Amino acid sequence: MNIFLHRNDLRIHDNRPLRAASKSSETVPVYIDDPRIENKNGVNKRAFRERGLEKLAEKYEERGSGLIIKQGKTKNELEGLVDEFDAEKVYYGRTYTPTGREIGKEIEALNVESQGMQNNLLVEPRQLSKEYDTFSPFYREWKKVKKASLAEKPENLADVKSEVPDFDTEARADIPEAGEDAALEKWEDFRDKRMSNYKDKRDDVANPEYVSKLSMYYSSGMLGKRKVLSDIENKINREDNSHHIKNYAKYRNEIAWGEFFYQVLYRNPQAVTENYRDIPKKIEWKNKSDELQAWKKGETGVPFVDAGMRQLVKKGYMHNRLRQNVASFLTKHLMIDWREGARFFRKHLVDHNTPSNNGGWQWSASTGTDSVSIRIFNPVKQGRQYDSHAEYIKRWVPELRELNPDSIHNWVEMGQKERNEYDTDYPDPIINFNQRYHMGKAMFEKALGYE
Repeated sequence: MNIFLHRNDLRIHDNRPLRAASKSSETVPVYIDDPRIENKNGVNKRAFRERGLEKLAEKYEERGSGLIIKQGKTKNELEGLVDEFDAEKVYYGRTYTPTGREIGKEIEALNVESQGMQNNLLVEPRQLSKEYDTFSPFYREWKKVKKASLAEKPENLADVKSEVPDFDTEARADIPEAGEDAALEKWEDFRDKRMSNYKDKRDDVANPEYVSKLSMYYSSGMLGKRKVLSDIENKINREDNSHHIKNYAKYRNEIAWGEFFYQVLYRNPQAVTENYRDIPKKIEWKNKSDELQAWKKGETGVPFVDAGMRQLVKKGYMHNRLRQNVASFLTKHLMIDWREGARFFRKHLVDHNTPSNNGGWQWSASTGTDSVSIRIFNPVKQGRQYDSHAEYIKRWVPELRELNPDSIHNWVEMGQKERNEYDTDYPDPIINFNQRYHMGKAMFEKALGYE
């Protein structure tokens, strides 16, 4: 008898350690709700994962088996399950965060044979020849590394009854349907209808159908990346339209971006809480609490930023273009520590995972892996470029719906007298935008020793 421990891979399809365990012997599927992992997620991510676990139990029941879910420390709960089923071996998928690796070591130390396998990443950090601190050279090697093939379905699942706790986490956002069936359906819809325009349309924030919105399924392991990559490669190999091929390749590139941040954190676990980049002097963050609260509420008076923040709170999701803008605005214009933003994102994001969240925040804050020393996004210009008709802004900032797009995009730059002419409750900008740009730039130049 074997035990297969689900970790960050809440699916049956394309699951290598599950396949290996069930091919070797009759296998009991289990999941352990370890507080060291779950306490790092906000309620939206937890609620999504819990719904996914309920769906996963149903999938096992359809196959004449069940999913046993325990709550507690992985080591303690696994020891009890090994004794209960007289298990000879424990199979599991490797994870790569500091906490995940700590739990992996505990599994290896159990008084039972265990086998960790690659499951959620297409390329593990240790498969690379070196550490990369910028994406382009990482991607060149990532493409060359031989990927594992798509895993076949499990064969020999034990006849056990599901044990599913009465999960009671209530999401604070309108989260999507969880589970691998929903994930596969959404992937196939995007693959067949919109991926051919992904590179061309992905930054059109007013029309979100051109991004896949699969990040929450990747984050909880409800969608196998080997399945996705296999489908992409098939599309590329069968496609005659070179323009479509470029769009497919761009989506493959985006999958690799997530894996890039995993290898960064794998080799630099301190980057969870510390600056990744070696910065000679202390960054003199202003950390004004009233400005932080305005940013969190989407009441900064900068329409593009506020729209993104309100979407985050309402949906537990934000377009990547907006993530870059709100992060840059917090760290460069408001001069607030990136860790404050990362914590708020972790609290709300359905798709939160530590490597991507922290990696993205440090990239935007110029403390991470960006090849540009000091990058500052201008959310006014970005709004004009990526939401020219202000459709996205009007969707999330209803106070501005009666204004024309030019007035919305000019809101930060127009004078107080002109803003007063509009009948709206939308706030004035909380900062002098241009002044803060120069102050933020100077703050980073001083920390980097450029003065």
